[in-house]
Amino acid sequence: MHLTSAHGTSTEPILGLKNLKRASNNPEQASQLYPEINGFRLQQRTGAPYGLSPEQQGRVLIVGGAFVDVTLGLAHMPVVGGDSYAKELNVGLGGCALNVAHILKQLQIPLDLKVPVGKGPYAMIVGKQLQEDGYEPLVTDPQHDCGYCLCMVDNDGERTFVVVPGVENHMQPEWFRDISLEHSDLIYISGFDITEENGECYLRHYDQKQPHTQIYFDAGARVDFITSESFEHLLSFSPILHLNRLELSLITKCSEAEEALQQLEQRCAGPIILSLDKDGCIVAYKGERVHFPVTPQPVTDATGAGDAHSAGIIAALMSGANLAAAIELGHRIACSALSQIGARIAVPQELHLEPFFHAHQLS
Repeated sequence: MHLTSAHGTSTEPILGLKNLKRASNNPEQASQLYPEINGFRLQQRTGAPYGLSPEQQGRVLIVGGAFVDVTLGLAHMPVVGGDSYAKELNVGLGGCALNVAHILKQLQIPLDLKVPVGKGPYAMIVGKQLQEDGYEPLVTDPQHDCGYCLCMVDNDGERTFVVVPGVENHMQPEWFRDISLEHSDLIYISGFDITEENGECYLRHYDQKQPHTQIYFDAGARVDFITSESFEHLLSFSPILHLNRLELSLITKCSEAEEALQQLEQRCAGPIILSLDKDGCIVAYKGERVHFPVTPQPVTDATGAGDAHSAGIIAALMSGANLAAAIELGHRIACSALSQIGARIAVPQELHLEPFFHAHQLS
């Protein structure tokens, strides 16, 4: 059990996982060490150059909920029955769908964002921000308000969430009728949005997608509330799976990482991206496992970092990059998110697609 570097040397194992290789910055070495991962591209983007123009790009479809996020900073979480003072750090909009869309829009990736809006004080905030961002609501449901999320951030930047769900938990099949799938090269799905009865509303509509359209699934901490029927339905699309260690154990019911990853590799035909936080991520695909490290940095607030990681990966894939290069952009945008408060991330200019590809000599 060892980690093989680009030069074939052994280093310390990660999570007890077997047959790991370390990512290489040398394209020739990468293509030799892990040809499947290095060669993975979106079907419509295969053979395309980096930095496609908007006219050459397909579109990303994102359907999901938007919340009002209230972020509090506190020294430590109170014990049950205890009390802690907190400082209000931020009040803004959140929700995985909106967070990912906000980054993709800054990176000039063509997208369609469809968010249900309810009726009530939180819906008014959500609706106003959607209008300012240039999006029309998927539907306005007078029976429910939008939800809100209380995000508590401790001194280490770690987050704890309490969510009051809203209209996004009451999706109806008829709300999807006018959502076209014809021009979507990639469909983003958050695990928070397909829990319980919601799941089949989304997935039955996505049965109508084009054969080339790639599903990208971001698991989320409530992945164990997705029904077994919906999860098997999701896996039938051979999605890219993006998840962390907790979510891996929730999906597989396995506490040992090696056993859990083996089980998921057997069930999922698409790439699995296992986030390791400060240790980067592991990508498993077609029998290959590669560790993509990241330089650890101080954490101000980890809220939205996972969404930022996914958004960077999606943006690069939509621009013709292979999966290995896409992981690099995902890492860098996620690291930028760690230094910002709240989930609505501003992407630094040097991480926009053209300067990123130029700086890293990606082709």
